[in-house]
Amino acid sequence: MVCFSDMALFLDLDNTLLPSKPAYDFAIAECANDWQERKLGGDFHVLYESARKKVKNQLIGHSSNRLRLLCFKLMLDELLQSGFQTKDIFDVLWMEERYHFHFLSYLKNEAKKEIYQTNLFPKLVDLSNQFPIYLTTNETLRTQLLKVSSFLPMDFRFTLITSEEVGFEKPETKFFSYVLETAKENPVDCILLGDNWDDDILGANRHGIASIHILEMWGEGKGVNEYPFESSAPIWKAPNTVAALEFAKLWLFQRQK
Repeated sequence: MVCFSDMALFLDLDNTLLPSKPAYDFAIAECANDWQERKLGGDFHVLYESARKKVKNQLIGHSSNRLRLLCFKLMLDELLQSGFQTKDIFDVLWMEERYHFHFLSYLKNEAKKEIYQTNLFPKLVDLSNQFPIYLTTNETLRTQLLKVSSFLPMDFRFTLITSEEVGFEKPETKFFSYVLETAKENPVDCILLGDNWDDDILGANRHGIASIHILEMWGEGKGVNEYPFESSAPIWKAPNTVAALEFAKLWLFQRQK
């Protein structure tokens, strides 16, 4: 039986705990090959970037703005001037399936590397056995469940909170209010780790939550330094995720005393 303290650790997911950026770049590059091999027409990268911008602009602040399915549908909309036929739907769904396949394949291969198995995963599991951990993320639930199950260790304990469930994205006030209500913790007894200054750090800070800004997942160095930033809660910057986790663990233990 695991006994938790009256503290909480909030962790961003993408590019904080898992390498989403290189996984995304890999998946899109592979999807370009899939598009060409299926002979769907046009320049994949030009069509994709145009569709991605349209989705982002149309769905500002909505978790669905990250769905590749919408991008692939708009890409075929652009090519099929006379409109969809039922058979074209299979191309859209196939492209979505291929995107997830490539993205998750990248994560699975990365997770096998010694740097994760030795330096990151044991620390996550250890922390999750001592403090309640909440993964706070701007994404759809299904997408994040697929990522976590493909990458993070099986004995890692956490509560997952996605913007799709909340109805608002970070750094919206309603997102962080939801997180705090779910955790049932006082903001001063919580600390958040994330890579995005606006979404993670400033969003948490407006609620009086201490935070650590992670510059790169595997950046060089060990020192964690406080930002000279006037705010209701302290902000530190860490060169990498491992250094941030070690600092957060020490901070949580000190808060218990």
